[in-house]
Amino acid sequence: MTSLVNRNLIAALLTAACVTTVRAEPVTARFRGTVERAEADRIEIRRPSGSTLALRMDPKTRVYAVNETDLRAIKPESYVSVLGVAGAEPRRATAVMLYSPSERGFEAGSQPWDTAPGATLTAGWVADLQRGSPLRIALSYGGGQSTFKVPHDTPVTQLSPGEKAQLQPGAAVTVFARSDADGALTAGTIAVGRQGAVPGL
Repeated sequence: MTSLVNRNLIAALLTAACVTTVRAEPVTARFRGTVERAEADRIEIRRPSGSTLALRMDPKTRVYAVNETDLRAIKPESYVSVLGVAGAEPRRATAVMLYSPSERGFEAGSQPWDTAPGATLTAGWVADLQRGSPLRIALSYGGGQSTFKVPHDTPVTQLSPGEKAQLQPGAAVTVFARSDADGALTAGTIAVGRQGAVPGL
């Protein structure tokens, strides 16, 4: 009987330890909106629904500035990301973002994205570029290649290193955040639009 009790107690302790471990794993999420206010260790954003969300910022929080540019800025071997709609290739692009040399490799590959049903974000190096209407572009990344047609009115932005001082009220942001062990959200990466630009992420 004592042996059975001991076995049950050990099993209960192991279960509790496993649950604690799972809860401690950080969860990554994306939030979009505009800056309501920002302090040294905290940012509050207003989401499209009208609700507000507060997130922590710590010394590891990275801020990137996003500025408007145009399709002419896309060159062979540029590193870009493309938001694409669902469908067969070449998929239609809804936004394109160029990256400064120091940020090449950001979100490399193709993955589902939460901007619209069936949307994808594909990031890689420009392997082929055919100018025309629409522009056609092929992106190469580790293990694959994807092609897109980019209408002339597609929003195009440029991402480069920024600073927390650029988190001004009214600026559009996309925040990549993690859920900490205590349930609070901490911003890991923040892309902030400059002079009315909206991050294409």
